[in-house]
Amino acid sequence: MPNEIIYPVPLKDIVISEDNVRHTEADKDLQELADSIKRHGQLQPVILIGEHGKPPYKLIVGQRRFLAHRDILNAKEIRATLVKKMTDTQAKVRSLAENMCRADLTYSDAADAITALYKEFGRNDKNVAKETGLSLQKVRQYIYIEERASAETKRKLREKKVKPVDVQRALQAASDDIDKADELLERMKKYDYDRYQKQRMVEYGRRNPKASVKEIIAKAEEPTVEPRLIVRLSDKARSGLAAAAKKMSLEPDEVAARAVEEWLSTKGFIQ
Repeated sequence: MPNEIIYPVPLKDIVISEDNVRHTEADKDLQELADSIKRHGQLQPVILIGEHGKPPYKLIVGQRRFLAHRDILNAKEIRATLVKKMTDTQAKVRSLAENMCRADLTYSDAADAITALYKEFGRNDKNVAKETGLSLQKVRQYIYIEERASAETKRKLREKKVKPVDVQRALQAASDDIDKADELLERMKKYDYDRYQKQRMVEYGRRNPKASVKEIIAKAEEPTVEPRLIVRLSDKARSGLAAAAKKMSLEPDEVAARAVEEWLSTKGFIQ
């Protein structure tokens, strides 16, 4: 938020808000963060709800910075900006938007926050994307997985044993049959299929919802010639493609293929 005033706020006057989306691994690599703060100073203020001079204040962004100051650096105060009023939903949106820009937010924390906002916004995924700044693709991926994946698959996601995009592929290939999806996901992990084989799983599974795991795997493993098209991109386009791939949790060529198909469809070249 522009023109925010930064105040030195006593740590004893701060409590962690329940609307802070970071619930797990808050103390991960905390010593490393503390060392960085000690060496370079606190580069970003934490964000608090409250009016200056009227504690206590609720922390909604910067939990790890707060913990590093309190538990390792034994500091008395921390640099903070204050927001006088904020609804629970606004606080959750702000916390999610800030934390999703950081690589260390766990899958489960992000998924919990996104699905909670999805329900609060009347199951409108476009509003979640608009309010948080996340891509609609990413929002829909989290919601899709949370509503359909098994508890075991969600555990693997939390432990970073599988990737969200592969879970989504397995569910799509299995036509949302949970047991079938779990088998396909395990097969993907065990044999390290490339993205073309995974995509063939999805395409065949969607066309044949009653197909068995064995049949879907056989189709994915069939020898095939994948058509390749080499396209020269400007530096600006390459940079944008890389940013889109990261934000959407996809491979760059998958993003490019979708972009081309969407453009061709919009222009009427694909019916």
